[in-house]
Amino acid sequence: MNNKVLVIDDDTYMCNLLENFLDNNGFKATVSYTGASGIEKLKKQKFDLVLCDFRLPDTDGLKMLEQIKEINQHLPVIIITGYADVRIAVKLMKMGARDYVTKPIYHEEILQTIRKILLTEERSTKPGPFDEKFITGESRKMQDIMKLTDIVAPTNMTVLIQGETGSGKEFIARSIHYKSPRKDKPFLAVDCGAIPKDLANSELFGHVKGSFTGAINDKKGVFEQANGGTLFLDEIGNLTLDIQIKLLRALQERVITRIGEGKNIAVDVRIIVATNEDLKNHVDQNQFREDLFHRINEFKINLPPLRERKDDILIFANHFMNLANKDLGKNVNKFDAEVVEILLHYPWHGNLRELKNVIKRGVLMAEDDIITLDCFPDEIKSYRNDASIAANTSKDGVGLKQASIEAEKEIILNALIEANYNKSKAAKLLEIDRKTLYNKIHQYGISLE
Repeated sequence: MNNKVLVIDDDTYMCNLLENFLDNNGFKATVSYTGASGIEKLKKQKFDLVLCDFRLPDTDGLKMLEQIKEINQHLPVIIITGYADVRIAVKLMKMGARDYVTKPIYHEEILQTIRKILLTEERSTKPGPFDEKFITGESRKMQDIMKLTDIVAPTNMTVLIQGETGSGKEFIARSIHYKSPRKDKPFLAVDCGAIPKDLANSELFGHVKGSFTGAINDKKGVFEQANGGTLFLDEIGNLTLDIQIKLLRALQERVITRIGEGKNIAVDVRIIVATNEDLKNHVDQNQFREDLFHRINEFKINLPPLRERKDDILIFANHFMNLANKDLGKNVNKFDAEVVEILLHYPWHGNLRELKNVIKRGVLMAEDDIITLDCFPDEIKSYRNDASIAANTSKDGVGLKQASIEAEKEIILNALIEANYNKSKAAKLLEIDRKTLYNKIHQYGISLE
């Protein structure tokens, strides 16, 4: 049977185009023009995925996501948003949206996003090889973090990963799991922020048939499902205080109790938690239990945002370009110098996820084998870093020495671009040693730590 997709958008013309396009590509699309009608359809029919516009005539994406998760918390939701709403899109991701796409809509981009989500829907619940498509980067900060994962992986210590949304916390958790003795057992990732509060107890610890309205069958919680393996609890700060008590007991005593059942069930699970908030601050405000905080904070990893890993940006950008080429059937292989400058200095509030989406859009829009600034959304194109411009723009009346500096900097930058920002290769192209290249990079402000 074809996967069923619900499209919720008040733009009737776009909905009709999407409906026909999805139907012609092996999906069964259903359309709703308001949030209310979309929710009614979700209550009456079973869908595999929801594609929902952020701005609807009767509601917005935040409220829609809450209602959808109350009906089916595991249902993947993709949000359609204007690029100016990217920060809101990031918030939606924290609440459980699986992905977002920005307007104007490109049908091939939508199709690839839907296919990727549906194909990988069950992958995180099954044992399997570590996702080799993810790269770590070369910055000193990321190399230090990967060393920490090597140290803590063989143990059973609980790990707390702190970092912004989209910065790669789940990848770090998976890396720890697949370097551990539990690598052949399940790895389960749970977004605590996406679980409705009244269902958190059941999702984590399970229930027995008839224990509450709607409990029509026995259900194993994620602790039982991950038995022998690793349970990754993302955005743990969203759990209520009563659930925090039960979680603390599960961590300390290695037992859980299903709702409606009196007996204890022994579990052997390695716990990794993550947050984008300051949990210590939550403790001070009595929003997070201090005893649980100390229990999960056995080994802490601080994951810096992408804007603090300048050396990694072009590495990831090239990686995402290659992935986009495969998805879109294109052969784009480079960025022009202006794009490189913007990539290095744009703040990337959505971190790796935002960078990936922007690069994919750039590959789609590229007419030849190079991504130019015209391929990017207006907000990216218009962004300028004053310090970057000051460092790269010659003033009228510049002297010969300054002109030579600017010329040398341009040569170095072009070599880095040609070498896909691999410093060893760039040094060979320039016929200088790697140390000299590093000194020049630092001197001219080409990249920042």
